[in-house]
Amino acid sequence: MQQATIDPKTTQPPAPDRQAAGERVANRLKGKLRGRIHTDPLMTYAWSGDASSYRLVPAVVVFINSEDEVRAVMAAARAEGLPITFRAAGTSLSGQAVTDGVLAVLGDGWRKLDIHPGAEQITLGPAIIVANANKALKPFNRKIGPDPASQATCKIGGVVNNNSSGMCCGVAQNTYHTMARLRIVLTDGTVLDSGDPASCEQFRQHHAGMLAAIAGLHAEVMADAELVALIRRKYRIKNTVGYSLNALVDYHDPLDILIHLMVGSEGTLGFVSEVTYNTVPEHPFKATALVPFPDPQSAGRAIIEMANGGVQVTTGVTAAEYIERRALATVEHLAPMAPLLPWLTGNSPAVLIDVTAPDATTLAAETAKAVDLLARHGAAHVDFSTDEARSHALWDIRKGFFASGGAARPKGTSMLTEDVAAPIERLAEFVTDMRQLLDHHGYEDAIIFGHALAGNLHFQMSDDFSQPGSAEKFDTFSKALSDLVSVQYGGSLKAEHGTGRAIAPFVEAEWGSKAYELMWRIKDLFDPEGLLNPGVLLNADDKIHIKHLKVMPLADELVDLCIECGFCEPACPSHQMTLSPRQRIAVTRERERLRRSGEDPARLRKLDDDFQYAGLDTCAACNLCSLRCPVGIETGTMIIGQRAQRRGATARSVAGFAADHRGAVETMMRGGVALADAARTVIPAPAIEAITDTARRLTGERVPRVSRALRHGPGAPKSAPTARAGRPSIVYFPSCATRMFGAPKTEHGLLDVPDAMLALLERAGFDVVMPDHLAGRCCGQPFQSKGFPEQAATVGGELKRELSALSDAGRLSVVTDASTCAKHLREFPGDAPVLDSSQFLMAQLLPRLTITRKLPVVAVHHNCSAQRLAEQPMTETIARACADQVAVLSSVTCCGYAGDKGLFFPELNAHATRFAKGDIPGGCTLGVSTVSTCASGLSEHAGIPFVGLASLLEWASRP
Repeated sequence: MQQATIDPKTTQPPAPDRQAAGERVANRLKGKLRGRIHTDPLMTYAWSGDASSYRLVPAVVVFINSEDEVRAVMAAARAEGLPITFRAAGTSLSGQAVTDGVLAVLGDGWRKLDIHPGAEQITLGPAIIVANANKALKPFNRKIGPDPASQATCKIGGVVNNNSSGMCCGVAQNTYHTMARLRIVLTDGTVLDSGDPASCEQFRQHHAGMLAAIAGLHAEVMADAELVALIRRKYRIKNTVGYSLNALVDYHDPLDILIHLMVGSEGTLGFVSEVTYNTVPEHPFKATALVPFPDPQSAGRAIIEMANGGVQVTTGVTAAEYIERRALATVEHLAPMAPLLPWLTGNSPAVLIDVTAPDATTLAAETAKAVDLLARHGAAHVDFSTDEARSHALWDIRKGFFASGGAARPKGTSMLTEDVAAPIERLAEFVTDMRQLLDHHGYEDAIIFGHALAGNLHFQMSDDFSQPGSAEKFDTFSKALSDLVSVQYGGSLKAEHGTGRAIAPFVEAEWGSKAYELMWRIKDLFDPEGLLNPGVLLNADDKIHIKHLKVMPLADELVDLCIECGFCEPACPSHQMTLSPRQRIAVTRERERLRRSGEDPARLRKLDDDFQYAGLDTCAACNLCSLRCPVGIETGTMIIGQRAQRRGATARSVAGFAADHRGAVETMMRGGVALADAARTVIPAPAIEAITDTARRLTGERVPRVSRALRHGPGAPKSAPTARAGRPSIVYFPSCATRMFGAPKTEHGLLDVPDAMLALLERAGFDVVMPDHLAGRCCGQPFQSKGFPEQAATVGGELKRELSALSDAGRLSVVTDASTCAKHLREFPGDAPVLDSSQFLMAQLLPRLTITRKLPVVAVHHNCSAQRLAEQPMTETIARACADQVAVLSSVTCCGYAGDKGLFFPELNAHATRFAKGDIPGGCTLGVSTVSTCASGLSEHAGIPFVGLASLLEWASRP
């Protein structure tokens, strides 16, 4: 599968000595860490890749949650001679977040987010996602400076350590320039807080020698006018190649120099535990346009003028993203692109432009200036829009190029990406030369795009590193790229993605031997043992960029296009508990590779066995990952397919029996929960839970768990209200979930969902048609999610046919009360249009009702099916009609209850909702969801009862 020049560690576990050392590190850390520790083949392989084209299998994976734990990991790794790599989100593109030593992953302990008075500053822990920080700042019309395209996924720790920038950030607003304070842990265990005078004074006393050495480096550099000029020139444009040598020029106090050297050091000098940013304005008025040009040269000239000589502005043109024609071709099928297509020729690039301003009048004036400038440079079509939805849609396309462009590559190939910058005044010719270089070296499939106001271009291409000659081809290209960018243009070989392994061999070529030697001295001063991320940023091996390269064997056509970018991970309820979508795909690929090659059958067997729980059992199969993925990859669908493959004859027979006896199963399930409810009247709820937990342990988790939040449902409604002449009719299907499981008791005397729906329909003047003999009627989704597609098709198809008949061949609409049921029924053929409760309640019932009372505040959870049906605005509209304030659970994506997984794998539900209480504001006593099982799981972990949306609306409109 692999050629000889590729290091065999690409897909193999660590060498025995490293593996043994990893086990010893794990033993040293037992009892000292709150987070998990992994040395097994499955989990170490799962953490072997980041978003780059490199893979290294760690000897041990540890989750860290405090500075004390960081120190403990440093001590254990030092004792066993293993290096440490710290990892935040793993969106790194240059291989700086992978290792064959100790991989220390940020756990939940680093989620501090503190907005200072006036929002002029914000203090953040390294595990905060950038977009979440900006969301918190939005009410103040502020944001942090760095704005990478991966901001919905990447975390502050990675942003600081890579000095990441982005769309509007330019040079002036990166971490280096907007950081007010940094808190770090050095390799000797010392904590330094640059914002704490006592900490700084103590550091000066105990690390006088280190500070004197830094002062000496500063004096040496300042005495060399040629070197000072080089450093100043290199940082006029975006530059993340090597260490931040500008710290030695910009600052004189060695403590300030030390803190700024940490920025962009890629985890090679110390650990960043906290940062305070000076925030920047986020003007509320914005106009966006995707502007086509007849050719790259005219686009380049327009951008040069818009760039304002490289001076960053916050009013006027604040972003201009160059997108070449080949890149546009990968997204032409997307709806927001449709208005642009008539204006594109075979060579037309486009520029995505934002004009921002503090008020509408200024915005109009600045937009007019931009229109005039673009017209003078030959723009084919200019259409600025202030519509926020269109702006988001266009920027989502741009932010997704890394993944969508990667998805355009041939299956089975690896995606390669580079990120370069040149002086802005040479952008027009730089674009042309980059295209010629790529084509000349056989990367005709490459696409170019980038943050053009900063002269920063990204390009990505593909290659199959299992084929002979591919690594040599990439090596030749990399050397030519270094010569073009670093030498001919005097630019940056890595503008914002960090040096990593990808550019480490070319740092000296870009900076020269004098500056390069200075960087080695900095590394030795901070980390003389080479403990932290050795080989990253600086590396004596001139071939390191073509070692440890990923291979991407075909494994499943549903996921073969995945580039392992990790954009999916924030949406996954099992991420950091077991596996994320990216990791499920990576492990599936490795299992398939081992199956085909026949090598190491024992390792394959171990991976297959362990994948049952981590990969299959604890996947919610909610497919929210597909909403985060720019190309819509449904990892959950792949997992459902793998579940089906593992189902034996006995399991299929049991599923068939259940499908044939659905009514009895429903009665038994409801009866079992009712029995638990009754038991709680004489036995305390904790005792009931302890009994069932014991039974689960004794039966290998085959007995479902019974929690105090789970209540028996009302069963099927006895009958629909009597029809009355002249009233509109609706077909109502009470889902099996709402029939079997009821809502927790509240102080408001709420009705169960089926009763509430019938009351609302009567109140709004609807006649109701319901299926006869509801017991056992099911959409089939429970069978589908468990890996029984045949039974799902039989059960769901039968129900859809019955509903179609009741709807009079589609004349009447069908409404159901569970989002999961509505989504699944829509996938079956039939005449009846199926509406979910949110959609129907908002459009058809709310206008016919009179709200008589409101809650002060209600919490809202958007379950996974509701998100996939894009029902969030509908649910929130109804909630706002019933409450003065709505609090959306921002920390919960899928709640992890996943049908009945909350009964059999309650740890998934607990993990997915572990931050829910923090989303509940004071005075909030009730929450809503559109799935009864989700409401049960949320009720248990959010601290307040969650009920159905219909139940709340019925209460609020009750006469």
